[in-house]
Amino acid sequence: MPDYTGSKMIQSLAPGEFLFRRGEHKREIYVVLQGKIELSKVTGGHREVQALVGPGEFIGQSSLLEGLSRQSDARAVEDSLVLVINEENLEQVIKMHPQLAAKIMRASRDKPPAQKETLRTGSGHPFLYQSEVKCPVCSTTFTVHKVFEHKLSVTGQDSDFRQRYRDFEPLLYSVWVCPACFYANQRTDFPNLSARQKKLLQDGKAERQKAFSGTMAAPGTPEFALQAHRLALFNSEQMAAEPDKIARLWLHLAWLYEDGEQKEAALDARARALEYFRQAYFNSSRTLSTKQEQQLAYLIGELHFRLGRYAEALDFFRRAVVVRGGSAALNEQARDRIALTRKLAKSTSQPAAGSSGAEETGR
Repeated sequence: MPDYTGSKMIQSLAPGEFLFRRGEHKREIYVVLQGKIELSKVTGGHREVQALVGPGEFIGQSSLLEGLSRQSDARAVEDSLVLVINEENLEQVIKMHPQLAAKIMRASRDKPPAQKETLRTGSGHPFLYQSEVKCPVCSTTFTVHKVFEHKLSVTGQDSDFRQRYRDFEPLLYSVWVCPACFYANQRTDFPNLSARQKKLLQDGKAERQKAFSGTMAAPGTPEFALQAHRLALFNSEQMAAEPDKIARLWLHLAWLYEDGEQKEAALDARARALEYFRQAYFNSSRTLSTKQEQQLAYLIGELHFRLGRYAEALDFFRRAVVVRGGSAALNEQARDRIALTRKLAKSTSQPAAGSSGAEETGR
């Protein structure tokens, strides 16, 4: 790279000094010549670090080439020098260093639309980045792995709604665990506690620590995911979570057991998921939308089916079909399962009709 020392195109930054702020509309690209620049944004009251950009890397090509606003804050973490490229000097830079211009254009072309400022993760993982979160129970700040969801490529969906992804399994990172108080929950629910739930979890800290006193496996491993889901279930029971949330944890645990070829444990987890999904369907304090009612009926039918309870499976698959205003695609899927269930019920001499929970009311 040419020597730009003394050039008006060079900007120096002291540690902690911001290069730009989220939402700004400066049409400039920055090439880091010296030091490190942190890209971050404030989410939910805490600052989330997206990337550290070092010498030879650049920031903000979307702002200059596409006119987009800044999607993150950029500040120096040490004494830094950056080359500032804008509309006025772009032609000069192209003449002085055409390879750099080509690199910028190539990166802009290849970068996913949702990834405006983050050029790489701190770990270099293609699907993950690290972020600090604050435990809502004990206020401890710790590091978690978050998933670049826009980078995931769905390859299919199982009949129990499990999505399959190319070259990555986000389920391994779906539960966060506070290392101090052992509060664990799905990442989407982690910060969302009522005052009552927070008090219950604070009072239950010693019980959690006693029950899960062993060393946790490394995050991102199947062993950690199993431990984290079991701990999340323990937390869910302590704070009296809604049955549908407990059910989904059990279902995810069943998927993890299946991945590890632990068939008996997977069946047991599915049975527990079924128990809580039925509670959510018949006794939930929340009103279900048409979509939720249809999906829940179908999923209960699918769990009955996988447990070999064909009469009950037929009952709930039919319930899914008759939901007024339901999804046509899910109707078709439920009808396919009805046909298969009847065939299997006939081959095993099970009755092809029946009622699941006739004594229950509400739906």
